[in-house]
Amino acid sequence: MKTQIIAKILGYESFDNYDELAVYTRGYRILNKIPRMPSNIVENLVHSFKSFQHILDADIEDLDNVDGIGEIRARTIKQSLKRMQEQFVFENIML
Repeated sequence: MKTQIIAKILGYESFDNYDELAVYTRGYRILNKIPRMPSNIVENLVHSFKSFQHILDADIEDLDNVDGIGEIRARTIKQSLKRMQEQFVFENIML
């Protein structure tokens, strides 16, 4: 019963077996670290792509198709995410 309540809070309402439900990171924390990124744009990205991995895999044209994102913002998002990935890899190498 508790798993059903938690799953519903997370937005997974129509499943019979919540134990087998795969949950994917949506990327709210990382997307909010992008400079001048309004929360409504973050919400639109998450809603459009469903998972953070899909956002990472999206090209500039895919990002541009999201409501509220133009080509310039799409490029900024792509560049910012790439920079964060590179920084993460560099930091892990240094450990």
